[in-house]
Amino acid sequence: MSQHTVSITRPKTLQAGQPVYLGIDVGGTNVKLGLVSDDGQLLTQSTAPTPALGTPERVFEHAMEFAAEQLNLLGCGVTLNGVGLAVPGVLDTSAMALREVVNLPGWLDQPLLRLLADAAHVPAMVVNDANAAALAEHSRRGLGNHSLALMTLGTGIGCGVVVGGHPHSGDHGCAGELGHIAVRFGEDALPCTCGSRGHLESYAGSGGVIARLRAAYASQPQLAVPECLSSQNVTPREIAEQAAAGNAICQAVIDETASYVGAGIGMLAQVVDPAVVLLGGAMTFGGPGTPTGTRFMKLIRQTVRDTTLAQVGKHLIVDFASLGNDAGILGAALVAKQAAADASIQIANHSDRL
Repeated sequence: MSQHTVSITRPKTLQAGQPVYLGIDVGGTNVKLGLVSDDGQLLTQSTAPTPALGTPERVFEHAMEFAAEQLNLLGCGVTLNGVGLAVPGVLDTSAMALREVVNLPGWLDQPLLRLLADAAHVPAMVVNDANAAALAEHSRRGLGNHSLALMTLGTGIGCGVVVGGHPHSGDHGCAGELGHIAVRFGEDALPCTCGSRGHLESYAGSGGVIARLRAAYASQPQLAVPECLSSQNVTPREIAEQAAAGNAICQAVIDETASYVGAGIGMLAQVVDPAVVLLGGAMTFGGPGTPTGTRFMKLIRQTVRDTTLAQVGKHLIVDFASLGNDAGILGAALVAKQAAADASIQIANHSDRL
């Protein structure tokens, strides 16, 4: 197992006999693993490259090896009570199989819950990765039966939705696909990678932001393009840094992005009416604590208020996410905890009938 481990955080001290849960967060690049305490604290974690593991069976085998090693280190009679798996793509929650996924060859249409349960021998559950992250943020904020959406901004735009305290996937596994709502219409609307036009992702995903930046400079050829922005690999962080340094075009592009994101959140809020919407991912333009990130959020909130009914926009909390890259692991562990609780109820009910 250790040859796959990239990083690990040593566990904290636990009370004897305390239950822990294993969270598995699978992405196209890395598999992140973590043991989480009953009160939601990440105790120990590891990262392994996904291509080196490959198949679901090998990932689950690796995860259980990790859990066994770490449980031994934790000692104190600590027991693994459940395992949760967070996966990207369109998850069929009836069959617990991926119906659409990118960068995970060999995972499509596999019976993930059965394979995980066979490997783990403890209660198990599978959840979409965006919903797992949303569930973790929901739990950390102690929202109870209130609803929350977590919008992730990056190459694409994802969104996890928790309704009434439970992850919501929809009947076809596509609830929360906020990146594919239309924000522009007509033949001049930008094409989306899905084949349609005018989707939010085309304008507010990192590719769309960079395309709009280049178009803005092309419309003003008298302006010199800073060297860092002329690179094919320009990043949203560099755009934010230029804006902070006084680059008016970069600031205008960020402001326009905030308007698109705010409009998307407004549409979501008008339909779902959550208590909280959070923003995460790599493209928050500096995020909290920076002038550019603060302005970005302020404009998003204003757009939400401008595009929704007063009872929605006035009460909706829009903020930055707080759990970062750990959210998927924590959310997977939370569904594992629920699976363990459900299993205990079933056992108790069965005993009562005997």
